[in-house]
Parts: sequence; C-alpha cells; structure tokens
Amino acid sequence: PVSSSLYGSRFLAGRLGGSITHQCFYSTIPANKYERKYWCKVAANGVCYAIISSSSSPSGEYRGRVALRDVPQNGTLTVTMTGLRSSDSGTYRCGIGGSSQGLYVSLNLTVLADATAPRPTQLIRGELHGSVTVLCPSGDTQSDQKRFWCKVGRRSCALMASSDGYVGRSYQGRIVITPQDSSGAFRVLINDLRKEDSGLYLCGTQGPRAQDSPQEVVLQVATASALPRRPKFLSGAVGGSLSFQCHHDPKGTYEQKYLCRWKAGSCPVLLDHQGFVLESYRGRLQMSGSDPERGSFTVLLRQLREEDEGWYWCGARSGQSELTASLKLLIRKG
Repeated sequence: PVSSSLYGSRFLAGRLGGSITHQCFYSTIPANKYERKYWCKVAANGVCYAIISSSSSPSGEYRGRVALRDVPQNGTLTVTMTGLRSSDSGTYRCGIGGSSQGLYVSLNLTVLADATAPRPTQLIRGELHGSVTVLCPSGDTQSDQKRFWCKVGRRSCALMASSDGYVGRSYQGRIVITPQDSSGAFRVLINDLRKEDSGLYLCGTQGPRAQDSPQEVVLQVATASALPRRPKFLSGAVGGSLSFQCHHDPKGTYEQKYLCRWKAGSCPVLLDHQGFVLESYRGRLQMSGSDPERGSFTVLLRQLREEDEGWYWCGARSGQSELTASLKLLIRKG
C-alpha cells in the first residue's frame, strides 16, 4: 500500500511565458519508491487527466513543455512547466499510484502577466524524539513584526506558535522562535519530534504592512530510526538538589553547549560550557561534568525553589543548527 504522507505547495503563481518548478515530497518507503508517479490537471467534470507520468511522456499542448523528475532515494518528485499560457491556470495534482485512486496532493496554479518567483520549499527531515532547526528568511528587518509558525490544513494555516508568546497545546515546552538577526531572518527550533509533526508548514513575519511572503517548509519525521527516549520529567523537593544529563552527538563540534529556561516559546540561556551562569542562578547552578566521548554533560541545580518548576532545554549549537531536548522539572513542597 502507498503510505499516506505526500506534501507539496497548495498555491503557485507563474508568469505568462515563464516557467514554474513544483516539488512534492513523499516518505521513502519501498511501496512509494517504486510506484508510478504522475502529474494531472483537474477538468470541469472533476476528472484529473494525466499530463505526464513516470511511465508516459506528455502529449498534445504539453509536449515539450512539461518534465517530471523522480528521485526515490530522497522522496522528491519535481515537475517543471515552461512556456506558461493563461489556459494553464487551474488545479493540478501530483500523485503516486493510479490517477483515479492512490495518493495525491492538489495545487492551484495561477498564470499572471507579472508573477514573481516564489522561494523554493524547504525540506526538513527529523527523527522520532529528535530535534530540528528551521531557517526562516525574511524580506524585512523590522523587529516589530510578529514571527509565526503554522501548519497548512485543507482550508487554512493553523497557528502553532508565534513570537508574541502564543504556543499551541501540542507544542508546549518543545518549540522556540528565535529573535530576528540583522537580515531579518529567524529560526524555529522544535524537539521531542512526534510522528504527527510531519506535514506542510509556513513560517514568516507579519507586521503592520500585512504579511511578507512566507517560507514553505515540509517537515518529515522518520519513525524507522527513533532516537532513545530520554526521561521527560524530573522531580525534586524544595531546598533539595538534583542533577541530570544533557546529550548531544559525540561526533559533532559545537560552539556552545547550554541549558536554557523555556517559557512561552523563548528560552533564555542559564549556563553554558564556557563558564557563563546567569546572575540569578550563580551559586545554585553548575555544569558538573562533561563526557565528550559519550556526547553528554551533567547539570547540577541546588537549593531548589518552587519557582524552579517548569520546562528546561538542553542545547548544543553548531552554526545555524541546534540540537535540543526538553525536560520538565516538578518541585515538591517540603
């Protein structure tokens, strides 16, 4: 059977006489890899008539204008249409299997006299229980703009988190939207990845002058190679102390290994491996040991207080990419 995860843009604009490149992403299980791939256009009667497939060439008005390239190794199907005409506007499907049943994702194409080329969709792959870093470019360096991350559904994009402190229920403790850098770009960090996180997302900025063109992101969570499930909850008593291990890739090189305190989608650093400790934690918090060969470091927190209860992140930063893991601290009174 064909697996039910196939993702791609829902809307695309092309310039009259120009070309478009559309990518669909599918999970790389054997059933998908070797099945027929196709590109069809939906007619007024609701039937989707094949234009090109992995087993047939385009004919009629599409001859010489449409190409399909399938890369089964990384689950990418690319369709290119050139010499765009007004009559090319409409609804298309990129699919796996038969055109009548099987698996497909729809795209609305609009051909305009002066359309600008969209940003290519970003494909991010993560492992079950692991973490990912998503880069979100922005055309605007204004820092008063709201940064957002939403999941594309059938009719709308459901907000998952935004820089004003909103975090959806399923993302509590496991998503951070970083501040914008000097170019206006920002990053979305997600950990404790789940199977249901797979999907098509948009990230971008929304300011007083409406929305910049958002970045499309396809997130695929590979369930075959799950990372070990670490303890998610730790408990301690007021006045007591506790220690826990943070893990990273022993083969990686990191500029900063750190612990931060998660709250409403942001995570200020409390301490790092270069000796930094946030003033309000000095004397209570330390990195008590590091084992680079095993890829771990130990954090010790003393004189526990009620207000220490909450989410914390272990992190290791390498360039723009960050490896993160979340844990929740529960404090017992007395």
